[in-house]
Amino acid sequence: MRRLGAGPSDRVPRASPRTATTHPIGRRLTGATLIVFLVVGAFFAVNVTRTAPGTRPLRSQLASDRCRPDAVAMTNGPYVGGATQEEAHAILITNTASTPCTLHGYVGIVALDQRGTPVPFRLVHHATGGWPMATVVPPPFVVAPGGSGYVFFAQIACYTGYTATSRRIAVTLPGARTAQDLVLRVPLNRCAGPSASIGNLIAESPIEPTLRATVGPLP
Repeated sequence: MRRLGAGPSDRVPRASPRTATTHPIGRRLTGATLIVFLVVGAFFAVNVTRTAPGTRPLRSQLASDRCRPDAVAMTNGPYVGGATQEEAHAILITNTASTPCTLHGYVGIVALDQRGTPVPFRLVHHATGGWPMATVVPPPFVVAPGGSGYVFFAQIACYTGYTATSRRIAVTLPGARTAQDLVLRVPLNRCAGPSASIGNLIAESPIEPTLRATVGPLP
């Protein structure tokens, strides 16, 4: 690792007035029973509110179960390829631990040259070329042991030459401070000249549970 800086209801017959008790003991029991039901109902209402989906305790619990950098493997995902002068890549994030964990958000990507020096690129969270790209971050999702999440990223080709090449990237999970190096199938090029303004952007998707979710319908 590298150190970085989710019918009509039955009618209930109404009780007959003749069956209602008028005995004082019966009235006391009825009152006590009502109080018990009110207390129990209030207890369950409070606890359901605390544990209902979407509440703060649930989000805190998911955050505490976030996948750790030392419990995942970063590898090349299925080859996506080039389209409309744009090279696209997929990163596969696999849970290598024995317990489930959650993935959520955007990874960090740093391109490295042959000496390990960062090659300047700017990450953006929207499509920059012909490939569609997810831009809405999904809710945290659970990854079972051996399960995976996907990240899609793409770079437009350099039309007017390039000054540096990067075949290795360092990938950081959201909120983490350590990264894993990944050797790409196709290198990234640091563009020069007029194509630099768009070519030196790396467009990336949020982490998604499927590759299809990261890019939408494939061209």
